Amino acid sequence: MDWLLVANVGSLVFGVLSAAFWVASAVAKAPPPPGFENSPDGVFWKATIFKGGDLHGTMLLQAKWNSRAAFAAAAAISLQVLATFLQG
Repeated sequence: MDWLLVANVGSLVFGVLSAAFWVASAVAKAPPPPGFENSPDGVFWKATIFKGGDLHGTMLLQAKWNSRAAFAAAAAISLQVLATFLQG
């Protein structure tokens, strides 16, 4: 088995996953809580509505996707380092 090829392909796969996860984070938006569906942007007692979505829920969704992207990026660079060592 060619370990250099495995490391390079693995790095490519994790790099693409990282990019996809960061795009998912950028477009993530949590729906507003029940009763706030048509509310204008603002801070309410039970919710903060921003651009039609729940601000707190959106930040949680973005944090989830950002952490996945960071782990995928770490795996990609780790495999690139391994590939560099395997080359020579």
